[in-house]
Amino acid sequence: MAATTVVAPPTGQEGRTKSSVLATTLIGAHAFEHLYAHSIPLLAPIILADLGASATLGLLIPAIRSIFGGVSSTVGGFFVDLYHHRVAWVLSVSAFSVGLGYLLMSLAPTYFLILAALSLGSIGSAMWHPPALGLLARRFPEHRGVFISLHRSMGSLGDAISPLALGALLGGLVAWEGLFSWDLPWEPIHWRLIVGFSTVIMFTSSVIILVLLRRAGGDKPEGIDLRERFNTNWQGMKDAFRGTGMWAIFSVSAIRGMADRSYVFLVPLYLAYLLEQEGYQVLDPYVVTLLAFHVALMVIPGIFSGPVIGALSDRIGRKSIIVFIMALTTMLTLATVMTAQVAQGYTPWMTLLIAVYGTFNFSVNNLTQAAAADIAVGRRLESSFLGLMWGNNTLFGAVAAVLIFFAVEWFGWELGFYISAAIYFVGLLVSMLIPNKPQELAQAA
Repeated sequence: MAATTVVAPPTGQEGRTKSSVLATTLIGAHAFEHLYAHSIPLLAPIILADLGASATLGLLIPAIRSIFGGVSSTVGGFFVDLYHHRVAWVLSVSAFSVGLGYLLMSLAPTYFLILAALSLGSIGSAMWHPPALGLLARRFPEHRGVFISLHRSMGSLGDAISPLALGALLGGLVAWEGLFSWDLPWEPIHWRLIVGFSTVIMFTSSVIILVLLRRAGGDKPEGIDLRERFNTNWQGMKDAFRGTGMWAIFSVSAIRGMADRSYVFLVPLYLAYLLEQEGYQVLDPYVVTLLAFHVALMVIPGIFSGPVIGALSDRIGRKSIIVFIMALTTMLTLATVMTAQVAQGYTPWMTLLIAVYGTFNFSVNNLTQAAAADIAVGRRLESSFLGLMWGNNTLFGAVAAVLIFFAVEWFGWELGFYISAAIYFVGLLVSMLIPNKPQELAQAA
């Protein structure tokens, strides 16, 4: 595979923070940034049951998060490339905003005010990815796939811990009928107290990030015409979409984001619906535990498989792996709902299928981000492209969430899974247009 051409950063910039400190801080902090993010799919049915609202309203959560997160990510990435010297502040404010959003969520008295608080947390979360991934892509050009996947894996670690801990705290006991049952030494804790506690974690993280990465962006550049620099970056972004395969990469990433966000929220809501049909209540400890386990299962396998897949893509290219994962995920989504329909309720086979999905969850986005950075790196626009990609994904995710919301409301939960599978299949077709070795295109740019 051809080596990637990298333009060295200007003197005095990006070299004053050790690579080990930069990588450890960015990758480690991503776990804290996700500590509560993946608990939201589990919290959705809990909050709706607590407020006595319709379960289908839960699908408004990914829509709201996607809209606000998508806009902030798209705009934020471009401005991070204009203001490299402020990157530590951007990352710190990102963590602070996540904590503030969840604090307001814990205090909000109505469902729609909870959605408003979630929008602030989503803006903060979206602000993290463009500067963090851009720094990793520039600092580790030969191992871009590995480091982006490690960053995602640590986020997945937070994603895995949070629903499991949340399930235990919410239920007050772990009860798995037929396997085990034991009491925990506390009474059930209300979801508002649990969510509000995240503020302490995120505010502390914001201070640590600012201290450790304060030199990551280098000194403020002198004698720079901001308007000229803006025009140069904008022209560079437009040029990067011409004949490089970037359109296909962005399209696959957006389509995958649509389907992933739909599937991740459909699973706990659908399981809650199936268990209610069997006579359980959503706030029953058994149901809470089962939902928490499945939400965690959608990310835990990927913690280990993600870096392996990323390393493999650094060696053999991104396209073939992306095509395989898109095909497999299409079949898994169909199999999940068909298994439930055949069993006429929840079956452990669903758990197995969800675990396989978790093995490849986020991998396509890791690889499309690496592929985009392969092309963008010679232009020093990594944060712009990665921010645009994240924004693109989340905004398209909002479209899918709204579409599936109405489909589920009018025709039932199963149709939501069929729509997700159809979206995955479209992504499979588009993935075949991705260049085999985009690194070579970056070298020629």
